[in-house]
Formats: sequence, C-alpha cells, structure tokens
Amino acid sequence: MSAHQPLSIHQNLTIRLLRVLRYNKARIERALTLMPAKHKPLFHVLPFLVHVNHESLPGFVERTGEEDVPFGINNYSFRPDVEQALNHCFPEQQALFEDIKTIWPRQRAVDALVLMGSVGTIAQTDDSDFDYWVCVDGNRFSEAALALLQQKLTAIEKWAEEHHGIEIHFFLSEIDKVKQNDFGVAEGESAGSAQALFLKAEFYNTNIVVAGKAPFWWLTPEKTNNRQYTALHNSLEKGGSPDVDWFMDLGNLERLDASELFGAAIWQLGKAMDSPFKSLLKMAKLEVYLANIEHGQPLCNVLKKQVHRGAEAPGHVSDIDPYALMFDELIAHYKTNGQPEDILILQQCLYLKCACKLSEPLNEGQEANFKRKILASYAKRWSWSRKTLYHLDNQQEWSFKQRVQLSTHIHRFLIKCYRRISKELSNQQQSLDQKDMTVLGRRLSTFYGKKTDKIEFLRSAFDVSLYCEKVTVALKQLKNGGEVWSVYAGDLLSKSGIIDESQKMAQASSAIGLMMWCVSSKVIDAKSTVYLDYNYGEISELDLNDLVRHLCKYLPAVKVSTLPRSDLLAPERIKTCLAIVNFPTLRQKAVVEDVAVLYTTTWGETFLKHGEEVLDNLWYELREVTPQPACHVMVPRGNQQARIIGQFMESSDISFNVLY
Repeated sequence: MSAHQPLSIHQNLTIRLLRVLRYNKARIERALTLMPAKHKPLFHVLPFLVHVNHESLPGFVERTGEEDVPFGINNYSFRPDVEQALNHCFPEQQALFEDIKTIWPRQRAVDALVLMGSVGTIAQTDDSDFDYWVCVDGNRFSEAALALLQQKLTAIEKWAEEHHGIEIHFFLSEIDKVKQNDFGVAEGESAGSAQALFLKAEFYNTNIVVAGKAPFWWLTPEKTNNRQYTALHNSLEKGGSPDVDWFMDLGNLERLDASELFGAAIWQLGKAMDSPFKSLLKMAKLEVYLANIEHGQPLCNVLKKQVHRGAEAPGHVSDIDPYALMFDELIAHYKTNGQPEDILILQQCLYLKCACKLSEPLNEGQEANFKRKILASYAKRWSWSRKTLYHLDNQQEWSFKQRVQLSTHIHRFLIKCYRRISKELSNQQQSLDQKDMTVLGRRLSTFYGKKTDKIEFLRSAFDVSLYCEKVTVALKQLKNGGEVWSVYAGDLLSKSGIIDESQKMAQASSAIGLMMWCVSSKVIDAKSTVYLDYNYGEISELDLNDLVRHLCKYLPAVKVSTLPRSDLLAPERIKTCLAIVNFPTLRQKAVVEDVAVLYTTTWGETFLKHGEEVLDNLWYELREVTPQPACHVMVPRGNQQARIIGQFMESSDISFNVLY
C-alpha cells in the first residue's frame, strides 16, 4: 500500500480556503439568526446600495465634472434573497428590480465589503451597529473620486439611521494603506495612530466577508512571517486555483507591537465613556497581549488556526466564536495573574454585553440558538444560580446605588489596567502620533480629571437606564450654617413621604451644582420633573424646574467621545456662560446679593464658581476672544425679578441674554 503523497502548497491553500468560506458562511448565518426581523432585510440591501448608483435609491450621487462616482462590488451577484429584501424595503421600485440589468454596473470599484465587530458572535445584540470596511484600491481613483464614494456611503448611513433606526459605519479603507497599517487620524470612530496593528488584529479576528474578495491573510498558516507571507501570495496566479483575483492583500500580522499598547489603552479608556462593558473586555485583552507580547500569538492567529483545523476544531468550524475565544483567553490570564473580583467583573461584563436573558425560559418547542448555548455553558461553569441570572437580567429593578456600584467597579478595573500597562511600558517608545495623543489625552482629562470647581461626570456603565423622569431633591441644614443638597431617583414624596437612601444619586453643597450634575450626567433632562422635599429656605420647586429647563437648553449634556478634534487641538476657551443671580436668597430683596456662574468650555468641561467677582475674573475669557461666548443670565421668578435683572445688567459691561 503506497504512502500518501504530501499535498502541494496550492492544494493546502485550497483546502484552507474551503474551510474559511465555510466558517464565513456560518458567521453570516449566525448574524442573521440574532438579527431582529426588521433589520434582516438590511443585511442584503446595504451591499446592494453600495453596488449600484440609481437616482431612485438611497446613496445616489451624481457625477461631478470629469469624475465618475466609484461603485460596484467585486464578484457581487443578484440573488433571490437580495431581491426579496429590496422589494421589502422599496416596494414602489419593484419594476426596477425586475429589470435589474438596466441599473447593474459594468464597473467594480469596491474590492470587498467586510463586516467587523460583534455581528455574528455571542456579543451581537438587537442594538449592535454594523461596522463595514469598504475596501478599495486607492491607486485606481483620484481623491475627488474617493470623496464621491464617501459621499455615497454617508448617504446610505443616514438613510439606514433615519428609516430603520440602525447605526451603520462605512470605513472607506484603501488596501495599500491598510497593508501599511495607516488608519488616518483619531477622530470619531477612527482610532488613527492609537492602535493601528491592534485594529488590524481586531479586524482579522472578527471579519465577515459580506461581498467581494477575501483577505489573503486567511489562507496563510497561523505562524507565518512576512517573508513567507509574501512568497505564498506571489505563488498565486491569475486563473489558478486558488486564483489571485479572489483575494485582496491587507498585509500579514505576525505579532503585535508593544509600541502601540499605550495608545490602544488610552483609546479604550475613551471608548469606555460610551461602551464600558465592551471596553473593559478589550482593555483586559490589551493587558493579556502585553503579558504575551514576546512569545504569544495574536488572538486572530489562534482563531485562524482553529478555522484551518476544520472538522478537528472544537465543536467544528461553524461553532468557533471570536468573542468566546477572546473571553476564554482573558479568564485564563486573570486566574493566574488577577484577583477574584477581576474575574467576577469580567464575567458580569461579558454577560451584560451579550444581553442574553438566561433567567427567561425558552418558549415551548423553541430551540436554544448558539449564543444561548455558549452563555448557558458559561453560567453553569461559573455556578451562577437562577437568582443571580434574574438579578443581572432585570437591571430596571436595580436601585440607583446598585447601578452606580457596578459602574464604579468597571471604571476602577479600567483605570487599574491602564496604570499597569502604563507602568510596564514606561521605558518603551510609543508610536502614538502627537496630535492623536493630545486629542485622546484631553478627552480622558475631561471625563476623568478632577479640577477645582469642576462639575464631575458620572462614570456610568449604563445609559438610558440611569435616566429619571422624576427626581426628588432634599436639603439638610448643617450646624455650621452650611447646606447639603441631595437628589434621589423617583418621586419619593407621593409614595410614602420617606426618603429611600438606596435611591440617592448624588449630593452637593448647592442646588445649582446638584442640578448641573444631574443634567451633565444625563440623569435628567427638560422633560423630567423635580420634586422638592419641603420648601426649605427660598428655593422653590418651580425654581429648580426652571433652572433645569435652562441648563438643558443652554448647557446641555456633553458627549465627551464626540468632542471635535479641532477644539481639542486648540487652546481651551469658554463656550457658554450662565450667571444665576439671587438663587438662594430672599426673593423680596431688590438688590444683587448672590451670583453663581456656570460655564462650559470647548474641551467639554463645566465649572461652577460663586461670587460677584467671578465675572470680573473671567472678563478676558468672555470679552477679549473671538468668537465671544454666549452669555445668559437667570433670576428666579418673583416680584423683584425685573429690578434685580436691571441692577445686574448695569453692573456689568458684558452683554447678557436674559432667560425667563
């Protein structure tokens, strides 16, 4: 019996390709399984809108001058499921889709449309946004042409948001630049120089090829150096098997670079302002990368090895989950190097991020999907009781104190990780661009930094669940004449009249500071009602509600992660100023007795200063700058309101807009 002949290089590549395609197909099926019914048609419609350019469809961009709009996706075909989805989203255009050849493009400007992120993993939820890389050969197009393509992509994003309530991000990615790890500047959703190799690793670890060419990286063995990678790519021929035209070359990823770790850590701290559950897991991943930087494999290469092993892979190719793989690696690291509370917060964050309510039983005849099976196996392994699951599944029943406790643990873990990473890297050169460093550093300073008279941000792990339609404010007079103002979630007065300390959200030495904290922390807005526990002193319930209304309009909550790059690179200046006159004093007096000044800056910070001299001290920042900040003044309602306003205006040469 003759021995088996060893497979040729190209036979090996072909086998790997088949397994990668099978894995990619399984990821698409998983994505569709977890997608809400209303979003499923979009999965097919979005690539189509990138592929065509027709005036009756979203994303249409007219040709300008000599420049054609680049559109059309390589190897894209019009399948029945695409037609069905189009008819669902655009029933009035049915005739257009029946004669598809009239709008089908001859050109193919886009090499590939690739999804990355949580979609198709256990971390996908009903609210998951779609992050697409739109991969193009930048050498084929002028800057003007690429600008037109970006205009088209932005129009599609806007349509999806307005008509379907789903967040779409198209990242226009030039293949040569991605190969060189050039991802632009840190702005919005782009990490810039903060984590170029880490971004590529994240892309390779989570990508789904929706249409077009596959990254050639998928075909190379998990331990491939750059020389071997290039040799394998050069061995492919046009018309061969595999065909070189089936792939795009986004570059190899042999190992991660410690010089990027600091920038990546800062970036994740910044992202934690909006998505703390996800950022905690990613920050932990950075610490694991640092521990394994010399000898360990990037996680994407471990994933690729499992995909290449095919039927030998645990649970077979179709059961490999990038998020679960990452989580298993984190737990293994922290069991050896961390504390029990580190492991617990990682477990809780994974469970809450995945939003799979295991305490709710399946309907009769309903089968558990892959996500529920994986998370149930975790919960069983962690010995979580149904009571624990019920608690995590019903956050709406948590007290404000319970929510803040979890938030505190999450942000404490993030800061601890960041400090350990910073200490380890203190003697290493970092690759973070200076401007990117400035932008990211200032965002972190705004969110985490403590300064005299600054209104601090509530470092929340939640968003809408901390919002209160009603709050109760209570005042406690101290023996030394001072005051403590406290705010509680809900209308506690009409229920029992007894203040529930577990619902306490914050306290401050002034009502103005407390209400500003509530607004800036998104705990209340202009639609909320503020109740006052007895009318201590001069401040009334009406005063508090008037104040909140003005704060929401003129000093609204700031989303630190979206502060404009241009503002953060420029010197800080005052953006809006609000003087509040005689808020805590006797309403019968017609003289200016008390002035509180609130102002926000272009770096997203809010300050509260007390005293009539404050405006004098801020005179230069308010008057000798261009553009001049908007200045407003508020005086509580009362018989003397007009006189107080008049006296205040006479005493200042700053032009104030009076708020009523």
